[in-house]
Amino acid sequence: MWRSVLILGLLLLPVAAPAAAAPADSGEQLRAAAMAGDEAKVRALLDAGTPVDAPARYGRTALLEASFKGHLGVARLLADRGANPSVREAFFGMTAIDGALGAGNLELVQLLLDKGAETADAVLFTALERDDVGLAKMALASGRIEPLDLAAARKEAASASPEMRELLAKAEGAKRQRPPFNPDAERLAMIVSQYQNRDKSVILTVSRRGSGLELKLSGQESPIQVEPVVGDRFDSPDGKVSAVFAGRGGIIERMMLNREGELLLLGKAPAVEPTDLKASAPAAASAAPAAPAALEETAASRGAAVVPRPWPMFRGPGSGGVADGQGAPTSWDVEKGRGVRFKTPIPGLALSSPVIWGDRIYLTTVVAVEGDPEFNNDKYGDLTPVEDKSEMSFRTYALDTRGKILWQHEIFRGKSGTARHIKSSHANSTPVTDGEKVVVLFGAVGKLAAYDKDGKILWQNELGPLDSTDPPSGTAGWGHAASPILAGDKIVVQVDRHKDSYLAAFALADGKEIWRTARADFSSWSTPTLYSSPAGEELVVNGTTIRGYDPKTGAELWKLGPNSEVVVSTPQVGADLIYVTAGYPPVRPVYAIRPGQRGDLSLPEGESKSKSIAWSYNRGGTYIPTPILYRGYYHTCNNNGIFTTYDAVTGEQLSTQRLSQSGMMVTASPVAADGRLFVFGEDGTAFVLSSGPTPALIATYPMGEAVMSTPAISGGLMVVRTLGHVFGLESPPAGD
Repeated sequence: MWRSVLILGLLLLPVAAPAAAAPADSGEQLRAAAMAGDEAKVRALLDAGTPVDAPARYGRTALLEASFKGHLGVARLLADRGANPSVREAFFGMTAIDGALGAGNLELVQLLLDKGAETADAVLFTALERDDVGLAKMALASGRIEPLDLAAARKEAASASPEMRELLAKAEGAKRQRPPFNPDAERLAMIVSQYQNRDKSVILTVSRRGSGLELKLSGQESPIQVEPVVGDRFDSPDGKVSAVFAGRGGIIERMMLNREGELLLLGKAPAVEPTDLKASAPAAASAAPAAPAALEETAASRGAAVVPRPWPMFRGPGSGGVADGQGAPTSWDVEKGRGVRFKTPIPGLALSSPVIWGDRIYLTTVVAVEGDPEFNNDKYGDLTPVEDKSEMSFRTYALDTRGKILWQHEIFRGKSGTARHIKSSHANSTPVTDGEKVVVLFGAVGKLAAYDKDGKILWQNELGPLDSTDPPSGTAGWGHAASPILAGDKIVVQVDRHKDSYLAAFALADGKEIWRTARADFSSWSTPTLYSSPAGEELVVNGTTIRGYDPKTGAELWKLGPNSEVVVSTPQVGADLIYVTAGYPPVRPVYAIRPGQRGDLSLPEGESKSKSIAWSYNRGGTYIPTPILYRGYYHTCNNNGIFTTYDAVTGEQLSTQRLSQSGMMVTASPVAADGRLFVFGEDGTAFVLSSGPTPALIATYPMGEAVMSTPAISGGLMVVRTLGHVFGLESPPAGD
């Protein structure tokens, strides 16, 4: 428990961090040498005049890198030359102490404490988590444990060993004497807000009060006054309360309140208080309430046949997620089998989505030959990559629309060439098909291949492992996710990896490369989108810099920033605009871009529109789920289930609602059909909402299994992939 609390709270006690400006070459060289453990090169660079704390990318100094790699000799050299052991990297706020603890190098931890590292509290609470009395003694001996932090440690030690409890009981905190500190006014403006726990049973309002802050807890009459201490830490004059504010990428996302040792972790509340849709859900989730009059009667709901329209790639035609007139089911009950045409087990771990053409359903998976791969969708903030060591089978499946497996083909058997995020898989890319050929991409082993509809392999390209990495660290492998798309007679693939990334087009007929354009941006997990109009076509790629390309040649047409540094959602097109969003620090923008532009479209500071940008917001963007543009409204759904609706043309924010108060997360992207919006939570709950400026909840339906993939809709069938099965859902017969 404590490790997650520490990462979110106490480990982020602020210390001045270097700016995240573009690093000088000498700083990067020193950083690289420290990472490699090359003591001789580090010494030579220092002797040549390179500053010992020269900032590299994200403020990751050489001492930080040496500590994270556990290179004691290099760290000692840097510390002896005066390196600051308390510098924080500028994105996650991690320090050298965090790296040394993660590397398990206690001698390095002691060195950093001896050199004055400020985060002795991190050492103490890690010792508590591990019940390591020796490590706790090391932290206490530093003389840098605040009394409030010690009080919190004592309360958390209830289940620790008697030796640990006795040590903490006898220990004394050291109240630090710090010089007066005046926080930045812009930073204070970010801190002033409401904070809440997951079930909103505790709400904390933070407001300005003189040079400090006033904290007002729900249900508490008297507010608490706190004054700035250092960075984003504020303490009460009597020393009984401490408030620490933290977040990634220089923004405020959460805070830790310590009241005489009682810790309370709170997240920043949404800027617009959301309505709770869950409160209006039917009492029985499997019930089938009457659809509102505004919803359309479809051919399928009348029992008539529907001419299937293909759902050929991720999110269907144009990646838009819309299936009007395809007879999406109006209700279902998985437990009773009502409205369930089939439930087909698919082995392995995969987050790729199904595609449909005619009577064929295609999907991919990766099956561990021995054991089960590690997966945990509760670990949203866990950055540690999973190294799958076992042999794996990388497969493509074809099913008919009755759920029967027609064929499966193994494209590769062996070990993965990349790591992945613990909440991800090695089969993230959704196939694409033109009805005759189906193209699949397995980034973990660099396989791009085409089959005919009967499972015969037609061609195969070796791209090399696509080791997409966490941009802030540049090292943590999270796995590739961008899906191939069809652009006329070409397949376009976004090949993002640790270095030498590129965008490329391959001939659908034989797989030959047609063009390739190098990409200098950080790894992105977004799928490209093709915008087509009489004026021409644009291939839109969402990344740390948003870019438009000519799909015929790969030439760059325009670019736009700033954007988030971790980008997942896919651009949307419609209403003569291109919509792009991302929801990760340092900015979470929403852009509505006018097509046909050229050059740098970036807005001047303080502006939200221009001749190229119809409207925009620098906050409010969504992280993983791709938004949906439907009937004049632009709907976004964030990971935490906050559903926001904009006027697609003007950008006016019309409503913000929360799907559930249960703490449910959302990874699958919304889809729409016949006046309804469908959102599947990770817990398997399907939310059905009416379309409009303030979408209303019609019903919720449990799938009974986790859903991480976006559904597909065609020919009266909704195909939903869970972590264990593929379900075919259809409207129940009339009168059922």
